[in-house]
Amino acid sequence: MYRVYSAIGLLMLTAVATAQQKTLTENMALQLGLARDPVQQRVEGKIVQAQSDVIASQIRPNPELSYEREALNNDEDHVEQKLVVSQQFDFSGRRALYKEAADLHLDAARHESAAWLADLTADIRERYYAALLQQARRDVYGKTQQRIDVLSRALQKRRNEGDVSLYDYQRVITERAAIEAEAVNSQLDFDLAWQSLWILLGDDTYSFQSLSGTLLPDRPATLEQLAAALDQQPALHQLRIQSEAYSLQQRAESKIFPEVTLGLGLKREETDNRSDNGLVLNASIPLPVSNTRRDKQARSEAQSKVTQSEYQLAYERAHAELRSLRNQVVQYRQRATGFRETPVRHTHELIEVTEAYYRAGEIGILELLDAYRGELEAELTALELEHRARNASINLEHLTGGPAQ
Repeated sequence: MYRVYSAIGLLMLTAVATAQQKTLTENMALQLGLARDPVQQRVEGKIVQAQSDVIASQIRPNPELSYEREALNNDEDHVEQKLVVSQQFDFSGRRALYKEAADLHLDAARHESAAWLADLTADIRERYYAALLQQARRDVYGKTQQRIDVLSRALQKRRNEGDVSLYDYQRVITERAAIEAEAVNSQLDFDLAWQSLWILLGDDTYSFQSLSGTLLPDRPATLEQLAAALDQQPALHQLRIQSEAYSLQQRAESKIFPEVTLGLGLKREETDNRSDNGLVLNASIPLPVSNTRRDKQARSEAQSKVTQSEYQLAYERAHAELRSLRNQVVQYRQRATGFRETPVRHTHELIEVTEAYYRAGEIGILELLDAYRGELEAELTALELEHRARNASINLEHLTGGPAQ
């Protein structure tokens, strides 16, 4: 009776400890990783830079105030004074095109920030599921280690009674040592994967003790749905909009009509016996002789062609990868599901049968150890297939700008 109460108490303590442990989910990991101050500052910084260019494109040149005083031959009896305010005006439409190009660059900056966040999101998800895989592997090794520990303790008791051969006993001890080493390696692999995830999430990750989730992804959308979603990829949007912005800049630079400076002011002329006031009007225009903006026009044209070619290459590459990635998700998912339904389930059933036969004395210790090892390898293979399917799914969703609706 004392043992029963002790076991119940141990189970209660374990349940309390488990309840106190915080479990990290994929959504929580994404919230932690994307809400960090450096991430927000990077995203906002790119947009603020583009916004400053928009503001700059809207600002007109400052007016100029000029004052002139002329006295002939140092004759202070005859003095002319001019006070003029002048302002540059653009009658070519160049400034309006610059403004429109700046707006497009701002839109491109928003998509660039979205693309950067999409890259970070995919990185967090890959590291999350890598850690989830290592956690599952550690648990599988722990389960097998527990079984062999129970078996080795039972054999130790029988060995002391002289009921087990030395070979069987040594075989179990060797297998236990091997499983213990593999279990330690699996724990180290989990710690490494956890630290890799923690780098992207920050110090708040220390409050979590485990991860939750399913390695096997959902079935992907159809090719038609994915192809439609591909047009929403932020990186493609950025390149296309940037190409349009550079094209507008090229049009602006191709307008060779210069800006006109107009001035308005007052003139006062003083002589010995009288003074007179008058109105001053002036206009000036730079002559496009040597500087015809051909350098800026060529630069904008080259930038437009480069970004347009980058967009075309990225779009073609994305379409080429789309079918391949979807096929990977489907194939890995089918293989993982089929492996779970048949080989893994059979190994579980084989364990029950083998343990029953072993207790009945119909088979030896080697057959039981082989069954344990077979179940372990089947579980690890299933986990690997599920993880490959998940990674392919993450890459597919990243390619298409997110899960297709």
